[in-house]
Amino acid sequence: MNDPAVITLPFPDAQARARISDDLDTNLLVEAGAGSGKTTELVARMVALVASGVATVDEIAAVTFTRKAAAALRERFQMHLEERVGEPSERDGDDLTRERLSTALDDIDRVFVGTIHAFCSRLLRERPLEVGLDPAFEEVAVEERLRLRRHFWEAYLERLTRDGGPILEELSDAGLRPSRLRGLFDHLVENPDVHFPTDTTELPSAVELSEVRGVLDELVDRAWELMPDHEPKRGWDSLQRKLRTLHFTRDVTGWKEPVDFFDALSRLCKPGPRGHSITQNRWRDGSMAKALCNRVDEFGVGDTVARGLVNRWYAHRYALAVRLARTAALDFAEHRKRTARLDFQDLLVLTAELLRANPQVRRQLGRRYRRLLVDEFQDTDPLQAEIMLLLSSDPDVDDDDASPAADGPAERADWRSVVPRDGALFVVGDPKQSIYRFRRADIQLYGFVKDRFDDFGAVLELTTNFRSRPPIGDLVNELFDAEEFFPKSATPEQAGFEPLNTRPGESSSREGVFWYAVAPDAARGDAAADDDAARIASWIASRVAAGERSSGDFMILTKKRSHLDRYARALEAFSIPVQVTGAGVGVESELRELQAVLACLIDPTNPVKVVAVLVGLFFGIDYERLVQHRLDGGGFDVIGPRSRGHADVVKALQTLHEWWRASTVQPADIFVSGLTSELGLLPFAAAGELGMLRAGALVYALDAVRAAALVGDASLPGALEGLEAALELAEAEAPLEPGRPDVVSLMNLHQAKGLEAEVVILADPTGSRARTPEIHMHRTEDGTAVGYLRVTEFRDGFGGDQVLARPEGWAHHQSTESRFQAAEEVRLLYVAVTRAKKELVVARWPDGPDRSPWRALDPWLEARAEELELELRAPEPRQQVELTPEAVEEMRHEAADRLKALGKPSFEYRSVTELSKRDEPAGTRARGDTEISDRQAFRGFSWGSAVHGALAVAGEGATPEALRAACRDLLVEYERPLDDHGDPTELDELLVVVESVRASDLWQRAHRAERMLSEVPFAASQPTGPGDARAPAPETDSLDRDEHPRKQLDLFSLHAIQESETEREPEEPSGVHEVLEGVIDLAFLEADGWVIADYKTDLGTDPDFATRLQTYRRQVDLYAEAWSRLTGDPVKERVLFFTAQGRVESW
Repeated sequence: MNDPAVITLPFPDAQARARISDDLDTNLLVEAGAGSGKTTELVARMVALVASGVATVDEIAAVTFTRKAAAALRERFQMHLEERVGEPSERDGDDLTRERLSTALDDIDRVFVGTIHAFCSRLLRERPLEVGLDPAFEEVAVEERLRLRRHFWEAYLERLTRDGGPILEELSDAGLRPSRLRGLFDHLVENPDVHFPTDTTELPSAVELSEVRGVLDELVDRAWELMPDHEPKRGWDSLQRKLRTLHFTRDVTGWKEPVDFFDALSRLCKPGPRGHSITQNRWRDGSMAKALCNRVDEFGVGDTVARGLVNRWYAHRYALAVRLARTAALDFAEHRKRTARLDFQDLLVLTAELLRANPQVRRQLGRRYRRLLVDEFQDTDPLQAEIMLLLSSDPDVDDDDASPAADGPAERADWRSVVPRDGALFVVGDPKQSIYRFRRADIQLYGFVKDRFDDFGAVLELTTNFRSRPPIGDLVNELFDAEEFFPKSATPEQAGFEPLNTRPGESSSREGVFWYAVAPDAARGDAAADDDAARIASWIASRVAAGERSSGDFMILTKKRSHLDRYARALEAFSIPVQVTGAGVGVESELRELQAVLACLIDPTNPVKVVAVLVGLFFGIDYERLVQHRLDGGGFDVIGPRSRGHADVVKALQTLHEWWRASTVQPADIFVSGLTSELGLLPFAAAGELGMLRAGALVYALDAVRAAALVGDASLPGALEGLEAALELAEAEAPLEPGRPDVVSLMNLHQAKGLEAEVVILADPTGSRARTPEIHMHRTEDGTAVGYLRVTEFRDGFGGDQVLARPEGWAHHQSTESRFQAAEEVRLLYVAVTRAKKELVVARWPDGPDRSPWRALDPWLEARAEELELELRAPEPRQQVELTPEAVEEMRHEAADRLKALGKPSFEYRSVTELSKRDEPAGTRARGDTEISDRQAFRGFSWGSAVHGALAVAGEGATPEALRAACRDLLVEYERPLDDHGDPTELDELLVVVESVRASDLWQRAHRAERMLSEVPFAASQPTGPGDARAPAPETDSLDRDEHPRKQLDLFSLHAIQESETEREPEEPSGVHEVLEGVIDLAFLEADGWVIADYKTDLGTDPDFATRLQTYRRQVDLYAEAWSRLTGDPVKERVLFFTAQGRVESW
């Protein structure tokens, strides 16, 4: 938590920090300001719970915002446990505490640390049937979720069109095509717990329409009189374009249908207060045009009759649109549940329903997870609040009354009124950093939960900042402590202000708040971004070259994502390593070209798609050759390419034909991987501009194709859809080397949550416009979520500007939501400023539009900050590499030789069978089982495996019933003969064998021994000395055994040995280091050493048994030698137990 360069001073919040670790029986909500060490305090609470004995690790659940945060939290929890275990005992009780901590460390895999979605998944897997869920449900990845949603919507519209229904006719009368409502469908799918009211609105009467129609006709006619004969040189102004459109539509449609009339009327209606504007010199008479503009404003701007009619029309359409989209969303939710493919929102909804409607389940899960800790609560889904409060509290009914009654279901719990168990809930959050309202984060709900904690627990505040230096703290405390930023006390829209108590540093490194100016050649946003990117890259390069900073010290933040690629290219031009997050920067031409090839192979007779590939990156055929190919009688069919036409085109078509044939017989993931390898896409991407990012995006795309195949769609269309869905996500810019150290971090502001850097640059001062609200949600007093939407035209990738429908009173809802958005803009600025540890550098554009996202900082920067001069410096030219064909060929051979050398094994696994047969004289090996006809002599590998497994179960002390069930399962598993009822015919025989072994003296010795182990897999280095079984073994710790699957060696039967012989002859020693592996059937420790035993099922009646016996003895010797080296203890006795013969040999 502490920076070693920070001077140690008393903490103003020391008492609150102490209470976190000491007051374990009180429910706490901790408001932790930026850089206050909240993760450290969260870990301290978890360790205190374990150390005090209040909870064990399997009773603790820590819920985080991201998987990355969960991994960091788990790691720090383990580190703190290890530190506490290693501390010396200084007072009574320390030994008991150490024992608890040591047990927690041993059981650390049993603690839950993860995201809320992962936690909900775990809860649902424990009790799926209570919510009607298939226990084998799977969680759908984000890209797969988008694909499923799109498919369902298209299928739903097809089914709706086929089956018909009154809703279609009503939508048609209202001028709404169902296909235009995809955006509304998405909103309802993402908010399944929100009620969207659809009050029926009466359409305007004919009299009302007639009066407005007359005024509208008059305005259009008057405008036409004032319109010039020809278009002005600089084009029509905005009002002229609207009125000309109305004149045209009136002439064509006559505005006879309501949809046509209201579409015309809506063009002149605006909410106000700003009205329409004109350019007077583009009209016949400027003064008359101005008067006309005023009349238009009086007609349609603000609270007018015309606008009232338009609002009623939109409300009528809104009810129809929501009705259709809600039905589709409910059907989609049922479809996901029925097919057991859940998205993240399903996990929350079903978990809340599980706890809300099942008191007994709620009680049992509450006992299972007695202590719940939640991080980043200010940005979590409202459903999470319900889940955490229900899980941490007990139902009002007793266990006997908790099951559903015979006369009806149990009463549903009201999460808003429950009281958590003492100390069961610990929540950390900072309302000043709530910046994800667009992801359903609700700051009002945070305020409600905070008030509840005042009732049943306590609210603590952490204000000491261990991250930032005092100059940054001064900026926060002086600027944000104002009503226009953070009020003194929290409001529904905004958090209350808390000071940032920073700590002075001891180091002499530069620190402070700075600003610099950009000066682009043109007053355009892209030009300013280019200028800014070049200045930043030059400045960073010079500081790194001077040794002042390393690349990893810098973080560049922008408000929007659209210009991130410009900054990445500028940094690369200066050879500065960079990692970009949030913009898909790595998605370049090679991925688009790969998509074009896949689309062509899916539709190989489509000449448009074929030509698109031919002129693209992979073939580069110009249009002249394509025309010549067509004139020569050639075609553009991949399935049956002709031999006529231009030679280059014919050759390319033949290549496409071969790819198409391969795609018809190979799974898509195999085919696409092979295609990218054949094309050399990875080295091509890596060698280009932003090579590491582009190569990483390509690898990410291939992973998306594999993921689509793993979920069952290995077709080429499935691969293309998975690829397209994946590239829409921010993760598509995943770097080729994730986690690479010492790189500049470049991201948009929303990606910077929880991050920090020595130097933070607030870049791209090119413009930040307020978003027009699309949705507003609030909760009623009883907790019901109510929402209102502005329905707009859906376009792939973004919402359109054309309004299709909106509810009555939308202006009020939009105004309310705008206030919430403005408050969140302040919090975003607070998050941006508080990422910096030592230096905060802000970009300004003095001569540009006043739209910079950082403009609220300007007054303070002018008065208190230091101005920097970031000079524009050209980057060093890249070194040119000149290679001759001979040099390339030589490099290719050298690479092949290196790969061949690396391909030689550095060690080899050897089974006990192989090594025991290595020293056999030639001709002494047993004959293959094809030469033996006596089935009674050889029962085969499967019988031996069944015996082996049964003895292992018996060794664990199984009851007779459990042993019989296990033996039956083993015989079925190994496909032994079954009778007509499906029962194994050898079950009783197997039980007799087991009982005979259990009755033997060897078994009784084993159970009396100090320690008994059965079926022990092992791997041990072979001695290096020739013929010396006790020679020192090479170190094996460096071997990554996870990379070499352990073979389960079974020595029960001759059949296994014979299979090994027929497959390959035993190899001579290769000189490569050998690792012996196998499974020891039985090992037990007596006072004077270990006993190693091996079971055999041979009857011993065949003529080769004597020969095999020598092999068996050598195998047990090898087991004993390996065991002695692994344990360091002597093996005093080696035993062969022939189960079918009831005979034991020992030596």
